[in-house]
Amino acid sequence: MSLPGFSGSESTVIEGVAEIFGTELTNDYEYTFTGIKSAIYSLGGAKIEYTGELSSEYISEETQMDAYINLHFALENLRFEASTTTKKGPRVLILGAKDSGKTTLTKILAAYANRLDHQPLVVNLNPDEVSTLTATPISDILDVEHGWGQSYTTGPTLLHPKQPTVRYYGLETIEENEKFYKHNVSRLGVTACSRLEEDEIVNKSGMIINTPPLKIKDAPLVEDIISDFEVDVLVVVGNERLYIDLRKRFKEKVTIVKVPKSGGCVERDDTFIRQCQQKSIREYFYGTPKTVLSPYTVHVDFSIVTVYKPFVEQNNYISSVLPIGEEGEEEEDKKSVKLLEKIEPSSSALQNAVVAFLQADKTDEEDIVLRSGVTDVDDTKTKLRVLIPVPGRLPDKAMILGAYRYVE
Repeated sequence: MSLPGFSGSESTVIEGVAEIFGTELTNDYEYTFTGIKSAIYSLGGAKIEYTGELSSEYISEETQMDAYINLHFALENLRFEASTTTKKGPRVLILGAKDSGKTTLTKILAAYANRLDHQPLVVNLNPDEVSTLTATPISDILDVEHGWGQSYTTGPTLLHPKQPTVRYYGLETIEENEKFYKHNVSRLGVTACSRLEEDEIVNKSGMIINTPPLKIKDAPLVEDIISDFEVDVLVVVGNERLYIDLRKRFKEKVTIVKVPKSGGCVERDDTFIRQCQQKSIREYFYGTPKTVLSPYTVHVDFSIVTVYKPFVEQNNYISSVLPIGEEGEEEEDKKSVKLLEKIEPSSSALQNAVVAFLQADKTDEEDIVLRSGVTDVDDTKTKLRVLIPVPGRLPDKAMILGAYRYVE
């Protein structure tokens, strides 16, 4: 059965056993779903009572869950082998086209692993929601109402909070600044692999990596990800041509598996994606109806903030049309890639912008520790009115400006 978009619905499992993306639903408990596209699965049948308007309601006669469960058990065999030897747990990279069910499969594999007392590290390399790249150990059940759950910055939560490591990319697609994207992926890979080395439980549980929509032309990027995260299993969702092309290129490096695309996958239009982005930003500052947060507003001078944004090259020329002898100069320039550029604070640049505070000082670029939305800029008074999730002074750190805007 399909669940709603942004209209909202309350659902309760009356009889039987049902789950959403691998996470079992508690019987006789009312779940509230808003702003998601999902489906309820039951192996032996279940009776569900709901109120509200659903975007679609039907009982499917076909499901790809058998293939996903078989993949889970294949990974479980690798985990068992890792637990009895010095081998690492499976490091799985999931690839596929847009809206092919990559995130769904990631959640299913993570939830099933957690139900068997594993703690896999889930890595999200898809920046389409608020432009962050994350690595999170799944040590508790997922929050079916709000996706993955909430972090420690949220305060007391109904479920065990997650501890994500976050890199702020700031843009919605990798094509907007592929160099900066690769840089963040590489840094996140170092952190993720270090976490596995330091935590035996997570190391034996392995890693599950979700990706943005990639094609065979992105094979160099796929190769970088395989190297950065030491991937040994590559899963292609519902794209036979991509599977064959990648098998030709990477069959000597990794085990490649193809699984079918779920018939329940639906395309997300731009309006829905924008609503998801705004919902994610709002929940970061204000929480959810069950976990309400109170952000704080501070006023600061332009002079005490340092703001950078991802650097975008303006010269998109093709080396093949350059005069002979100039290609070498271009290659020489690539050795010192400029990733960020400093900007001057102004209303045009920062009004309603979402920025990230870095863990380093104003001249370094390090892991993100919190995000802050700039809600008001006054050029005449050279002041910023900044919304932050915790009380106190504005951190004396550098900020990265992203492409997102949030208006309350």
